[in-house]
Amino acid sequence: MGILEDHINNYTQFGQPDGQTMDHDSKREKTGYSLSRYLCDLNESMTEQLNRKMLVELKNNLSNVLFQEEYTYTHVTQFLAHMYESIEGNSFILKALDKIKKMDEYTFTHSVNTAFYSMFIAMWMGLADQDIINATQAGFLHDIGKIYIPEAILNKPGALTQQEYEIIQLHPLYGYSLLNEFSEFNLEVKRAVLFHHERIDAKGYPLCASDDYVGLLPKIIAVADVYDAMTTNRIYKKGKSAMEAIDYLSHQGRSELDNRVLRYFLNNIPVYDFKVS
Repeated sequence: MGILEDHINNYTQFGQPDGQTMDHDSKREKTGYSLSRYLCDLNESMTEQLNRKMLVELKNNLSNVLFQEEYTYTHVTQFLAHMYESIEGNSFILKALDKIKKMDEYTFTHSVNTAFYSMFIAMWMGLADQDIINATQAGFLHDIGKIYIPEAILNKPGALTQQEYEIIQLHPLYGYSLLNEFSEFNLEVKRAVLFHHERIDAKGYPLCASDDYVGLLPKIIAVADVYDAMTTNRIYKKGKSAMEAIDYLSHQGRSELDNRVLRYFLNNIPVYDFKVS
């Protein structure tokens, strides 16, 4: 872990990237501190309210992911129970999702969708229960570092400048650094947050890590993240159709994303996802 820790020490601590204004730095620092206080200060009653609120949100999102008529209420409830198992007793995820939702509706929906897809991939791959929970948790939190990225960059309607793109590329480092402050997550979840934009050709970010260094869980999150991002409308672009995204992943995606994970995803997603209907 020496190389990883060197990068974390050099590029995190929520420092100000070159060229950022003091106004943005102050805003990001304020956001970070308010999140830390928010995650630590909610009492038991408020946490229980969040449990109920997030359960409703998960139900709503799951109904958008599953479309086939043969998925009865019982099937949906079983999926939801598996999903909820990943956040039960972990107030950090509940509070973090609530904070993300209040800050940016798209990032919240994308995080929940990515968690669903990551859970499904882990299940299709036959992974152990704890690995499925890890995949789901990492899906929920993979973009938590974006709370430190200015909204003007996240939702910019036009093309990003090189400097803005470099700022966006910091969000996995910010997320990893934030999760390191909490003991509720194991190292696999933290590494998935850090490495979900790494690629098998070692041309990803933030570390350009080699394929064998990344591990399986970040590769699962990467496929789920890319698919949902491609097929979702944003203010600056219309999402691709599910079949267009599947075609991309079947061809260009094989040079960037783990081929074993892709195989399980592509063999199953047309059956499960409402976007393919």
